[in-house]
Amino acid sequence: EQDNISIYSNKITYFKNQEIIFTEGNSKAINDEVEIDADNFQYNKILNILKAKGNARIDNKKENYLIFSDEITYNRDTEITVTKNNSKAINDGILITAENFSYSKIDNILNANGKVILEDNIEDYIIKANEITYNKSLGKIFTIGKTNANIHSKYNFFSEDVELDQNLKQLKSVKNSKILDENSNKYELSSFLYFFEKKFLKGKN
Repeated sequence: EQDNISIYSNKITYFKNQEIIFTEGNSKAINDEVEIDADNFQYNKILNILKAKGNARIDNKKENYLIFSDEITYNRDTEITVTKNNSKAINDGILITAENFSYSKIDNILNANGKVILEDNIEDYIIKANEITYNKSLGKIFTIGKTNANIHSKYNFFSEDVELDQNLKQLKSVKNSKILDENSNKYELSSFLYFFEKKFLKGKN
């Protein structure tokens, strides 16, 4: 529904012909599931798109995630959230920072690009790449391009196009990889599969 949203701000301007609402200062939008905060809003009621600028934050209490960014665009029809600059997402012990996000609530997939860092404080790993896709439904994390992964501070992986499976608790790549272990031993492999719960590494030279 288009109108089950409440908007609060220091100043609200409503252009009725265009069905656009502008807000300035301490802006807040609330519906049943989502609370959005920012300095300023632009809400197009016809397109059902809300743009939040300046210290923007989405708090989805139902899905239990927080997203922060300089700028957030939320399409209420497609349930797609796009962020621009200084983006951060927090969900179930996982922290993702990047320049930009695109998150589809329906597909439950977050794509992050630009200096991406994904930290899982529960499983104790950090993944760094320029682009990461996190498919939460499948429990899989995919990186594109050069990737650095540090697992349990035991192995440091330097690779490309890496896949991490949260359910099987394994990290793998079929690209040339360099791996350093905690004793500074170096491995050069054409592909690898690491079971991080068992701390067992398989690889091909």
